[in-house]
Amino acid sequence: MSELTRRSLLQLSAGLVAGATTAPLTPAAATASSGWKAIVHRDVRPKAKPQRLFIQNQRTGEVFNDFVRQGAFVFDEAYTELDHLMRDWRRDEVISMDRGLIDLLLAVQQEFGHEEPITVISGYRSQSTNDMLRRRMGKVAQNSYHIRGMAVDFRIKGVSTGALRQVAIHQNAGGVGYYPGSRFIHLDTGPIRHWRG
Repeated sequence: MSELTRRSLLQLSAGLVAGATTAPLTPAAATASSGWKAIVHRDVRPKAKPQRLFIQNQRTGEVFNDFVRQGAFVFDEAYTELDHLMRDWRRDEVISMDRGLIDLLLAVQQEFGHEEPITVISGYRSQSTNDMLRRRMGKVAQNSYHIRGMAVDFRIKGVSTGALRQVAIHQNAGGVGYYPGSRFIHLDTGPIRHWRG
């Protein structure tokens, strides 16, 4: 969105809701007061609540705590900020993260609330970073969905890894890796599958 930012859209939505509670103008009155031909709708209230994501990068300390979408409206600048936050911090490389992955994170956060941020351990990984981690740790997949911006490893302070796993599996929307020893969940938008690491 260029001129219309997520803040101005939310303010506009709030104004429409407030305006919807007052007596509606007749078409003649609306035209007379504005000087424009008016089309009066019976229900101008927004149909969906804005969705907020509270997320931080464990490695860089960067935090995003703002609205991402409202129904069909997506806030492009919010996604751009999330792409940067979830970048390969070792190489400072940014790609466009899969928007379905962001939707999954929104669903997880809706379940647990916004008191604590989702802490990203690993988002996007360049091929060279993935290869390095594979040599160092051995359990990293060669064709990881992290390389495509389709995966995230995360935790939420105060939420058990088991509870995160159950909510992630309930989404029925991709891969869920359960790593209780390291206290994190892997979530991706690849084929539906589950494993324990």
